[in-house]
Amino acid sequence: MAIAYCLPVIKSGKSDILETIQNNGSYSYFEVWLDYASEIDEVFIKQLIGLAGEKLILLFRRQNLEPIKMPLERRLDILKLVDKTGAAVDLDITTQTAELDYVRGNGLEIKTIVSYHDYQRTPDTVRLEAIVATMEAYRPDIYKLAVRCGSHEDSLGLLRQLLALKAKGRAAIVLGMGEAGLVTRVFGALWGNEMTFAPLAKGEESAPGQLTRRQFEAIFKELGV
Repeated sequence: MAIAYCLPVIKSGKSDILETIQNNGSYSYFEVWLDYASEIDEVFIKQLIGLAGEKLILLFRRQNLEPIKMPLERRLDILKLVDKTGAAVDLDITTQTAELDYVRGNGLEIKTIVSYHDYQRTPDTVRLEAIVATMEAYRPDIYKLAVRCGSHEDSLGLLRQLLALKAKGRAAIVLGMGEAGLVTRVFGALWGNEMTFAPLAKGEESAPGQLTRRQFEAIFKELGV
């Protein structure tokens, strides 16, 4: 089976971001964290779209759900630029409802990853199902759950959630952060996650517990995948 690797790109320099994408064409997706980049303008957004096309995923979010620095008005302007381009945006259901409402209210044709993040714990099954139900109102192209696992039971619960979403025909990404969640990254890739986040090197992770692409490939080679 083919693993769809996504490269997290967290850099301040616009030229560094573009060069990273240009030099890593074997990745299926590029996740660009815009709020860490300096002097974002319309020209740069169009360059990103022209370079990566449907491989591009844009984020306004910051790690650990720290407050976003980019003004909301600027974020909405970028969403208008992304309309009908084939690029995707990842918007968090708890902190980015303004952007989600804007996309829905204005009928923008943008591929949306509607996500939920909890960097402290894994909600119980009832809570996770309620979160997914809230996401449904935005008709996401991909449902994403990324939470910190404190136990192997948390990881098993997340994998069951992934299988439940897939059984309903929903495209999904379900991941457990932290050491206890490592198994969700491996089996999630094997069991239907839409993409696998894999930085080029240690220290370039966008979330706790991510493996590098080289580590993933070594694991899957041993498994005969």
